[in-house]
Amino acid sequence: MAEDKLFNYYERQDVLPTFGNFKSSAELEAYASQRRELFSDKLVLPPRLFRDAEVLEFGPDSGENALVFAGWGANMTLAEPNRLAHPKIEAYFAHFSLTQRLRELALADVEGFRSDRRFDIIDAEGFIYTVQPSEKWLGIFHRLLNPDGYAVVSYYERYGGFFELTLKAIHAAGKALTGRAALDTAKMLFEPKWNSIPHTRSFESWLMDVLENPFVRHRYFLDATALCTAAHDQGFDVHSAWPAYRDSLDIYWHKKMLSGDDKLHRAARHLDRSRLSFLGGRKLYLVGKADAVQAISASIEALVRDVDGMIDNPFGESLPRVIAGLASLRETIRTTDILADDVADIDAIIATLDGFHRIFAAIGRRDAAAITGLTQSDPAFINTWGQPAHFLVVRKR
Repeated sequence: MAEDKLFNYYERQDVLPTFGNFKSSAELEAYASQRRELFSDKLVLPPRLFRDAEVLEFGPDSGENALVFAGWGANMTLAEPNRLAHPKIEAYFAHFSLTQRLRELALADVEGFRSDRRFDIIDAEGFIYTVQPSEKWLGIFHRLLNPDGYAVVSYYERYGGFFELTLKAIHAAGKALTGRAALDTAKMLFEPKWNSIPHTRSFESWLMDVLENPFVRHRYFLDATALCTAAHDQGFDVHSAWPAYRDSLDIYWHKKMLSGDDKLHRAARHLDRSRLSFLGGRKLYLVGKADAVQAISASIEALVRDVDGMIDNPFGESLPRVIAGLASLRETIRTTDILADDVADIDAIIATLDGFHRIFAAIGRRDAAAITGLTQSDPAFINTWGQPAHFLVVRKR
């Protein structure tokens, strides 16, 4: 059943997806250190910037990120539409003696929040891609921010989310072939993959957040270039992003002033060449001619759409196109000019695409045993997660 809003989906599950259950200052500080690394080094927003800043966070869930911002000295206004989260937030702030930093806790989502106040920083992580079109929330942020204010968002990027969609498609095929329940099928297919890296959430939470989440779909995923263009048109400049949306190899005289349009054009050109990097979750920068870059981008786009189509119909017309598309992309990479840290990175993405090709070929044969054997043992499949979550910071002009 389609959900109206992402928070409605979580309300139906009767769960708070990011609840960390921090009890000690040491636990909170360990988490704050991770956030400090993200904001200082990757997003160029040092904690000092939050001192006495008016910060509005949309969708804080149980409030872990808000605690960190408050610990950095921010005055927090929180808009959380899931009423189940409010007691957790209030208890957290009281437990860590930060209640004085909780200026307001509103039962509202992005579209329903109302305030006459203006803010220095807006933070909206993990859900904003479901509020569409993007111009809607960008316009709301622009209205609520002070001039030179920052908006921080994280979202599912269209090409970086490719492997999330492949896992959902494999899961859908596994359920159809075995008749097993969602959790049993997921453990049968993905438990070795899940156990290959450390996690702070349970396998059941991942099942709910990704494999069964109706919003983890191509129609919601955002194209980085389109998002940057929409932000530019709404009166924002790109401040930073992770992965980087600015071409770090670009060199020109430091006194040269680029127009907003020129900055956007350079970023778009860089993002076109980064799509394989986003898909593979490692540096695989396309350095060939523009027409070759566009051809690879088009093939990735078609592959993403076809894999998404398999989620609803695992054995339908999308399946043979996925098998052919994986084989084609694998062979194209072999003959494409790619900038990587090491030839092993190129070998790794080829091996990953080959592994997926064999899995989807087994789906085409309706061979459940072969599918399970591959997902439980193929090293390239087990070790690859892509780069689905992107962070973007924009500044109000």
